[in-house]
Amino acid sequence: MENRLTGDRKRLDHFLLGYETKLLSAFLPLVPTWMGTVQLTLLTFVWAALVIFSGRLAAGNIQWLWGFSACIFVQHITDMLDGEIGRRRNTGLIKWGFYMDHFLDYAFTCAVIAGYSFLLPWVYLPWVVLCLAASGGFMVHTLMDLSITGDFKISFNRVGVAEVRYFLIVLNTALIVFGAGLFVAVFPFIVLASCVALAAVVYKSQKTYALLDKNALKTK
Repeated sequence: MENRLTGDRKRLDHFLLGYETKLLSAFLPLVPTWMGTVQLTLLTFVWAALVIFSGRLAAGNIQWLWGFSACIFVQHITDMLDGEIGRRRNTGLIKWGFYMDHFLDYAFTCAVIAGYSFLLPWVYLPWVVLCLAASGGFMVHTLMDLSITGDFKISFNRVGVAEVRYFLIVLNTALIVFGAGLFVAVFPFIVLASCVALAAVVYKSQKTYALLDKNALKTK
């Protein structure tokens, strides 16, 4: 029996999908022939390191958040390009790409949270840990849902990774204008909102899976 990986095809349904399509079309011709899906995927290591570096420097000079935002943007670009380049050039790295792409998504998420942590007092460490747990929870849910349904859904109520990235860029701009004190004030509310959203997704999903189980029993 063929071991077919269904997760290489994502269900794309989010607010910025049209914008992402135009962005992908604009950047695809700029990818040199020597740069393939492997190089584009592994560039996330570079962006993750630079995000942490920018966050550390932003603790002393808030203007470094421009660099932080630039890393988020370019990671968005290379993250879109790696799979598309692989499909167009027929590299065959489907399983490798699926594994590395999503592992590095997690690594980049950790780097972003680590970068922001430099802007917070040490007393906020429990909030930082909770933020990391909630972010990881969404990724675990996505992969578990794929294993159960075979449907790779990467957005929730039309809010996906792209929307989160641009929210962070807008947030960084606000912090540059109003100062890091704003982040100290709003960070707990951002974390709480993430936890509530994760709880809602898990509650809705477990009801769906229970219904699938009941329907399977009826067919026996």
